[in-house]
Amino acid sequence: MQNLHRFDWVIALGVVSLSVPAVPSLSAQAVDLTKPDNEFPEPFTLITSIREVGSGKIYVSDLRDKIVQFLDMDAGSAIQVGREGQGPGEYSLPAALLPQPNDGTLLQDMLARRMLRLTPAGRPGDFFELPSGGQTSGFGFSLMNIRGVDAKGRFYYEGSPISADGASPDSVPILRWDGADRVDTLFNVKNESTVQVAQSSGGRTIRMQMGGSSSAYPSRAVWGVAPDGRIAMVTPTPYQVTWIDGSGKRTGGPVVPYTPIKVTEADKKAFREARQNAGRVTMSFGGGGGGGGTSQSIQLPDPEFPDVKPPFLGNVSSLTGGSVLISPEGEVWVLRTRTAKDNTPTYDIFDRTGKLSGKATLNSRSRVVGFGAGTVYVARLDEDDLQYLQRYKR
Repeated sequence: MQNLHRFDWVIALGVVSLSVPAVPSLSAQAVDLTKPDNEFPEPFTLITSIREVGSGKIYVSDLRDKIVQFLDMDAGSAIQVGREGQGPGEYSLPAALLPQPNDGTLLQDMLARRMLRLTPAGRPGDFFELPSGGQTSGFGFSLMNIRGVDAKGRFYYEGSPISADGASPDSVPILRWDGADRVDTLFNVKNESTVQVAQSSGGRTIRMQMGGSSSAYPSRAVWGVAPDGRIAMVTPTPYQVTWIDGSGKRTGGPVVPYTPIKVTEADKKAFREARQNAGRVTMSFGGGGGGGGTSQSIQLPDPEFPDVKPPFLGNVSSLTGGSVLISPEGEVWVLRTRTAKDNTPTYDIFDRTGKLSGKATLNSRSRVVGFGAGTVYVARLDEDDLQYLQRYKR
């Protein structure tokens, strides 16, 4: 798994495929992320999301092991937060860790379709239930695909890519939910989802592939949210960052030159090996609390390989794991594509005007998983594909 950090996860409504580029800029500041300030001594199987709280301690969710831990990086210690289950303080499939005001944190439970409040001291609280109807539901998918949270605790996500009759609309709205009863439609974007609907004796089965996942190297716009509520839209053609404020005003940054990288047989081999080696989250659903449910395993077909790679991969992600991340300072970090022989991950860093201001270089087999107050967190893979959390101070 040298070039791609990829995992496939099965959820009740379908499949979301996540994957894990480079032209130097004379004006971009070099950011060296090769010598960490600290590395946690114990490994993880799959670092899915991190959340640094005001004390400097860190929540870490591991989707594959279905566990959440509260880390003290300086002391090298960790405590388990909650446990797998359906009761108080429990979760079924811990995914994104979402920031909330007053140093609060919400843990996204992908399978139970609800969120668990976590205290700044590393303890589970009560449940934050999601609404069951209207624009905030979207066949139960939209609010489980949150793309950002602002400083006021408002959630940003795309509307359902499926209409009530199972059809796929040409566009979907970008929505903002205040966590109570208000949903604002900000603007519309092209619907990039592939949807298949099948009828069976047990009801309707919906399978979704997000973000052009039929392609090994999806080329599509990806957006994220800054703490002030502005949306950063990153487009591959032309390669640039456009900021969109609450009124809909767009401010485009300079276009960044990009020379397309040809897709070679080595790229195809690396991609197939990465997907074969990637772990899979297995879930059973149906049958109630007494068992009797069914397990579903989906064999993904061989993807389409384009002639060239886009400057970044059009991943769809809940805050972490994708190719576009937003820092607390409002910087946009874009993971660049690269050749099969290039083992050095690099990120383009864009400022609050959309200008390319920096380029971060990581060690091989590493990826940025999140940010804190003046800190960058990186997951490093060892020779056994175990992941170690590193902290870098900026």
